[in-house]
Order: sequence, then C-alpha cells, then structure tokens
Amino acid sequence: MQSAIKNISYLIIGFFFMLSHDLKAQTKTSIFLKDTIYVCLGDSILIDFKTSTLTKDAVIQWDTPYGSIYNSKQYYIKYKGQYLLKVRDGKQTYHETTFVKTFERLKFKMRDTSLCTGSVLLISPKIKTPYYLWSTAETTDQIKIEKANTYWIKCYNKGCAYTDTFKVRSLAGSIPNFGKELVVCESEPNKTLSIKVNNDVKLYWNTGSNLSSINATKEGIYWVRSVSKNCGSKTDSVTVKYKNCDCEIYLPNSFTPNEDEKNDLFSPTFQCEYSYYLLIVSDRWGNVVYTSNNINSKWDGKFKNNPCPDDIYVYHLEVIQKNSDKKVLRNGKVALFR
Repeated sequence: MQSAIKNISYLIIGFFFMLSHDLKAQTKTSIFLKDTIYVCLGDSILIDFKTSTLTKDAVIQWDTPYGSIYNSKQYYIKYKGQYLLKVRDGKQTYHETTFVKTFERLKFKMRDTSLCTGSVLLISPKIKTPYYLWSTAETTDQIKIEKANTYWIKCYNKGCAYTDTFKVRSLAGSIPNFGKELVVCESEPNKTLSIKVNNDVKLYWNTGSNLSSINATKEGIYWVRSVSKNCGSKTDSVTVKYKNCDCEIYLPNSFTPNEDEKNDLFSPTFQCEYSYYLLIVSDRWGNVVYTSNNINSKWDGKFKNNPCPDDIYVYHLEVIQKNSDKKVLRNGKVALFR
C-alpha cells in the first residue's frame, strides 16, 4: 500500500514538472516593447509586427488606456499611460507592458544676425535640454561663429526634437588696412584713399570729409574713424609721402567698379613710353582674373563678363622702356570695392 502511494506521488510531481517546463517554453520574455516609451506631444510611435517572425495566424491584443484593440499588426502609440500587449502565436505566448510618457515640444526661435568682419559671435538657443546638435556637428549649448553662412540647431528632450534655422550675414569691414606708409607719385593727379562701408556706417576723416574716398592733396598723416551701430567704432591711419616718379609707374591701391564713373577702372599710370607691356591680375588663391598686353586696356573688375567679388587682388606688371630697353617689374595688391 505504501509503495503504491509513493508511486502515485512520483507521478503527480512528474506531471507538474512537465507542465511547468512546458509553460516556460511557451511564454517568452519581452521582445517587442521597451519598458518606457517617450513621445512628443502631437507625434506618435509606430509599433509594427509585419516584419517580425510572427506567423499570419498570430493573435494580437492591445489593452490601452482608451480601450482594447484586436488583431492589428500595426499600432500608433500617441498618448501617455500604460499599454499591455498580448500575443499568442501557435504555442507561444507573449505578455508585455510599456509605459508611455509624453513631453511638450521644445519651443525657441533663432534669429538671423550679423557678424562684423574679424569678430566672433557666440550663439545659443537659450534653453536647457539634455542634447544639442548644430549644423557644425557640435553638441554644446552654444557655438562660436566666425563666418557668414546659414546654420541650424536641433534640440532633443526625450521623445521631442525641434530644429530651427538662422542666417548670419557679414558686415564688411569699414576700415581698410592702408599700412603704416603710402608712397605716391607727386605728379599723380588722383591720390585717392578709399574704403568700403555699409549703409549704417558714418565716416569721420581728419580732413573733415565724411565721404568713402578722399584725395591726399599733401603729405602727412591721414586717419579715418568709422562709427557703426552694429560694429562699434574703429580707426585707422596712414602716412602719405610724395616722391618724384619720373619714368615711375603708379598703380592705385583700390578701385570701385560700381559704374558711377568715379574710380571704376584699374590700370597703371605711366610717365614714360614703353615698348612692351603685360598686366596680370589674380585672386588671393592664384586664379588669373585679368590679363592684357594692351597698355591702353583697363580692368573693369570683371572675369568673363561677371563681376568679381569685393576682395584683395594681386597684380603683376612687366614693362620695357623704349630706347633704353630697361625692364621694370611691379608686384602689389589692389582692393576691389563696389
């Protein structure tokens, strides 16, 4: 009798062991959902089982804060709360739970701004968020900007991301770099000092002029101060000296090809006659933008009939004097302002 009871006990224990083992084999751990899902208000997260290993006969049930949904292999999670997922696929059963948290979309406005030549801007969205990404690939809460361009910033906060674009335009430098000394031919009729300014800049020369160009009518120190609402006040000065330029060649240090019939063309001024002439003008990268063998030709600031940008250009001049066959070389720089 005791032996029979003992055998029955072993059978019962074995049955429950097999049942327990079978249940463990059928119920899978979480493979579809995260414990927590973050969603930005107004957005939604798509849960898609179409590409999963589930068979076409799989039975899917969603229990959401707003009711139950059956047999949908696609579901958009949008609102906060607890979501229960039940999947029965043949002998396999899945039970998963996720909690959805919603966050308000970040709101900020990046304004277009201006950058004074030679200056640096510190730009920030002025909001606190865990993650930043700029078009410069930086991930800090502010960046340094040293050149004009179009930029964007994307800020992340859990499930929320917001991107805004802004432009940085350049305010051209108001004061040129004349250098400490400028030597000009005393016979040159136009001893011009010119600078490029924006509309909001006011100029004050020590001659009393407020124009962008003046004529250095005598030797001495010339200075100019620019006052700008955006770029502040800057001052530069140059000492002008005259010299006897018999058979010398004069080349201006700047010209303004804006078709106002004033200082529109760039060319040398000669005191003697020459049997050979070559003028080459290149940009700062060495690209030739103008060349001529005609001593009467003048550069109008264009390359292939297209206006060249405001910049500093490099010239190379070769001439041979008549009778003496003396070869003269001149290399220098000229500023183009429109």
